[in-house]
Amino acid sequence: MKQILVHYYQKIKTVLLIVFIFFLYDLLFIKSPRAFFTDILGLRYFVNYAVSVLALILFVLIIDNLFKRSLIFKIISAILLIVPLGIQTAHYAFYSMPLNAYGIHFFIHDPILTTKLGFENINILKIILFILFSVFILYLFLKNTAPIMYKNSKLFIYFSLYLPIVTLCGINWYLILDYQNPVVSVYAAVPEVGRSFYFKKLKVNKPQMVLPPTKEKIPNIVWIIGESVTKTHMSLYGYKRKTTPNLDNLRDKGELIPFQNVVSTGPHTIVSVPYMMVGLQNIDPQGMIYSTPNIFEYAKARGYETAFLSSQDLRWRNFDQLVGGNGVVDFFRSGPDFSSNVSVAKGADDMKVLDQAILPHLKQMRSPFLLVAHMDGSHYPYSLHSEPQYKKFLPEDDPNSVNAYDNTLIYSDIYLEKLIAAARKKDPNVWIFYSTDHGQPVQVPESFAVNNTPGVEIPSPPPPPSGSVSIVHVEEKKDAALIESSLFSEWRKKINEMFAQSNKKNVENKITFNQGYETDIIHNAFFVVPPENYKKIIADQQNSPVAQSDIFATILALMDVQKPLSPIDGLSLLGDIPTHRLRVSTGFVVTNDNVPEAEVVYPDYSSVFVDFSRSSVSLKDGKTVVPFEKAPKEIQEIFPKY
Repeated sequence: MKQILVHYYQKIKTVLLIVFIFFLYDLLFIKSPRAFFTDILGLRYFVNYAVSVLALILFVLIIDNLFKRSLIFKIISAILLIVPLGIQTAHYAFYSMPLNAYGIHFFIHDPILTTKLGFENINILKIILFILFSVFILYLFLKNTAPIMYKNSKLFIYFSLYLPIVTLCGINWYLILDYQNPVVSVYAAVPEVGRSFYFKKLKVNKPQMVLPPTKEKIPNIVWIIGESVTKTHMSLYGYKRKTTPNLDNLRDKGELIPFQNVVSTGPHTIVSVPYMMVGLQNIDPQGMIYSTPNIFEYAKARGYETAFLSSQDLRWRNFDQLVGGNGVVDFFRSGPDFSSNVSVAKGADDMKVLDQAILPHLKQMRSPFLLVAHMDGSHYPYSLHSEPQYKKFLPEDDPNSVNAYDNTLIYSDIYLEKLIAAARKKDPNVWIFYSTDHGQPVQVPESFAVNNTPGVEIPSPPPPPSGSVSIVHVEEKKDAALIESSLFSEWRKKINEMFAQSNKKNVENKITFNQGYETDIIHNAFFVVPPENYKKIIADQQNSPVAQSDIFATILALMDVQKPLSPIDGLSLLGDIPTHRLRVSTGFVVTNDNVPEAEVVYPDYSSVFVDFSRSSVSLKDGKTVVPFEKAPKEIQEIFPKY
């Protein structure tokens, strides 16, 4: 019994020593210690690294078991151990990031070029350290040669535990390779390749990207996508608080043209952003999005340098695959590249992404270029989406208070002004488009309400009459005073503060998404900063019934794409937009699990609601419901295949 315990003690000690040495190698020779200890403080990084270390322990146990076998197994074990370590050492040295699905695709497509690039960028010091480390690790395994009981069953158990964990490391949206131990992340990249192949398979019948040559001078383009911005809270649109002073200034100079009547593709980011990228704005239960070229594919076919930089986490629901993060875009970065604590509700800090990535990359882009900047913006909980030094409206009594929301707009206004200024400095004739993905149902205090009628002021609530008495009764006041003066008042105060703090944390941690198609959700903030000679053309359209997908169509027109290679719903702002145009905002798309509903919006802001599950239409009055076949003709024509 004692001998068995000693055996297992020695084995555990050896395994933990090897795991610790792998950790030190990662810390000292692959990543920088400073970056690691900064990142590990983020919850997302900590969870990823902890899961990958668990996988590493199981991997070491598997290798240890194989080393107890014949020579051929020892050779296989050494390869399984050393090759991924060498790959990651080289990959981090070249790219400062781990091997991923795109890297594997690149190697399979052209292994000779990959090898050549590797030798051209060789780092002698790294090679020496890698060789010394490999020899030491192999020595530790070979030294531990004591026989092991039940080796076949144990190998099966280790592998059965290891395989699902490493698979999750590769395909789960929360578990990302950048935050994992490098040895584990090499093997996790394999299931990630499977994920990318799955999406590639979905993209059937996509047309070949061949465009006829053009003699037109094609412009540089910056496309900014906001997050959860409600236009009724923007002073750009008449809100009485100065939440967008920089944008207001550009508007007053005639440089920025805000659009008044724009409808979102859908009420959620996962609907609006991917579909904006392909110019579609209708129901899509069959997945037409997969066979429709996105804006980056058109741009690259026209010779553009492309970039997509997002503050948000785009692995959620495979968002990255939908917006070009599968090798389509020349330069692709998302929230986890800038923060180790990103989540669905809170991405990386917008200003950090702007200063550290967007502006530096913009400076070095060649013409013509298309840069898409995707903001973290104004999502729930609002208080987390602006930095303390920029908060103007205080106090923020609640994480989702009006003050907290308005502060996010102040923050976004500074971001937008900096990006617009940088883009115009690089190229005075650059085109700049902005649309939020959707809005938010945020209460508008009456005293700050938007003045929609020119020349008519909305009065503030009158002050209470002089000498007026509070509605609190005298007896209630006495009871309150008695409680406050009691021996338990301090205890009660502390308990209330404790519950208030707990409630605030619960609200901050709660992820909330929009429900329904309220005006503030689907009527979007949208503006264009055009070159001087296009200002009149764009200004003439600012009251037209516009859709989010029109940015896509306008960019195609600027690229001199006379006819899209696949059908789109957007209309170019450079052409005619019918005054009677209807627009669709929907959740009935494959990216949103085909929630069978849509809102059809008329030019006068009235709308009808279509419930496809019941084949019914709620008419403009909000009371009358009719079968779909008895709906107005124009509604039936929008959904001919339904």
